Amino acid sequence: MFQNRDVICFFGDSITAMGLWEAEVYQELRKRIEVKCYNCGVSGANVTSALSYLHSECLRYHPDWVNIMFGINDIGRVYYGDDYKDDPDRDRLMREAIERYVKNYEEILRAIYASGAKAIICVPVPYDEVSDIPEKNLRCQRGLDVLEGHLRGFAQKYGCPIVDFKATMQPMLSKKAIMSPDRVHPTPTGHHVMAQTFLRDVGVIEKCDFETPFVFEDWNRARYDTEQTLHRTNFVEFCALWQERAAGMPLEERKAIARARYEQCANQTDFISQSYAEYLKTIDRRESILDEVARLTVF
Repeated sequence: MFQNRDVICFFGDSITAMGLWEAEVYQELRKRIEVKCYNCGVSGANVTSALSYLHSECLRYHPDWVNIMFGINDIGRVYYGDDYKDDPDRDRLMREAIERYVKNYEEILRAIYASGAKAIICVPVPYDEVSDIPEKNLRCQRGLDVLEGHLRGFAQKYGCPIVDFKATMQPMLSKKAIMSPDRVHPTPTGHHVMAQTFLRDVGVIEKCDFETPFVFEDWNRARYDTEQTLHRTNFVEFCALWQERAAGMPLEERKAIARARYEQCANQTDFISQSYAEYLKTIDRRESILDEVARLTVF
């Protein structure tokens, strides 16, 4: 369905932002046709926050296609866990989260089509309810299943192709190392399964090859590494500081907040501390990094 010289944007949360499956898709597509792929994922994002940067971070590339995958940050997954089982507001909170998702997801779809692009709808990666691991099991897949019904309705209404990650990945849970110990994020193996599923479901390949590991080509590795620098900065700008940014707080004040938060976690080596460090180092030259990503994203 993709044509020569198409631009494809991948719009989603941290599962998209990690970028491994998108990088494999891009590399495989370029063996066949001239395309550009941009990873517009933001860690921690949901459809509500994503509306605020849809134009600046995704539609700015004038895409022909926008691949959309949100869900795990939208359902309010804590509501499904034991901590809320006796809460009288539990059902209402679940229902309101779904209603908010449906409303804002359709706003994203309308904006995409108004821009002249077309959408690809993804049934999200499943939540790992079956693996025997220490992480608390919130058993929130039923919330994602409710979203799936709405997504299939949107696909029919707007004529969107569907990529069904759940159908491929759910039978593999606990049998193949596709999910990380947090039950939410795919491993590199899981990203390879995602890439193959995407390529099959959009008609690029006939059959998935889950056994041959993905290997970066040099051009793609350089692009990916630069893009990941941008994504760590974007996590702070569009997620951790989303409310401050949405309220119009000046950049220097946002930087001061980021600096204080970094000082609290400076000795840690996790994603959040690394992201605050990257933000403080790069936010003033973020446009130049965007330009570098565009330069490396070639036909």
